[in-house]
Amino acid sequence: SMHMAGPREAIQHIIIRKNYGCTHFIIGRDMAGSKSSITGEDYYGAYDAQDFANEIAEELGVKTVPSLNVVYTEEEGYVTADVAQEKGLSIKKLSGTKFRKML
Repeated sequence: SMHMAGPREAIQHIIIRKNYGCTHFIIGRDMAGSKSSITGEDYYGAYDAQDFANEIAEELGVKTVPSLNVVYTEEEGYVTADVAQEKGLSIKKLSGTKFRKML
């Protein structure tokens, strides 16, 4: 079974891709997130990997690009979650998997 390692795993992915010549790396919400096998609760926050990578991006020599949480609203279609919340729109969640399939 596969186990995710949280923010440190994101750093490992950045280093590997840098070794292949990448200069930028997109980090999604809850990248490499891991949950407790007992309670199902997240060990890390949804944006911990993005925050951790931003702290050491300069040292790694890679520009991190955050992937924002996209949601669907009947009023405006697809927008970021923070915009929908600011405007008080009714949110229908969109998973990262479904979003990638739509691209």
